[in-house]
Amino acid sequence: MTAYYKAYTFKRDDAWETIDCYWNSPLVYWPRKSIRVDPPLPLRVTIWGRVVDESQAGWINYGGASAMLLHVVQAKGTAGQRIRAEIRDEPVIEEDVDLSRDPNERT
Repeated sequence: MTAYYKAYTFKRDDAWETIDCYWNSPLVYWPRKSIRVDPPLPLRVTIWGRVVDESQAGWINYGGASAMLLHVVQAKGTAGQRIRAEIRDEPVIEEDVDLSRDPNERT
């Protein structure tokens, strides 16, 4: 499973800010993706300004056929707060995830 990481620092208090965008051509396979932020914060996915999915768990799935339209992933934090986002090329399945454990922690 491919993953990449990005850091983001919020500019405003209690406002939705874009942390990732995703678009896919209508001529190719439409994979699902996931994003997980640390520390966990509210996330949402919008298409053309309309909210299509929300999560309070600190992770959310996006992509698929509707990614022919631009998906914008947003988070809400406080000004100056820095988060780490982990973006994966496959969706998260809620039953398979222990959200209390750091995915990079070795057992």
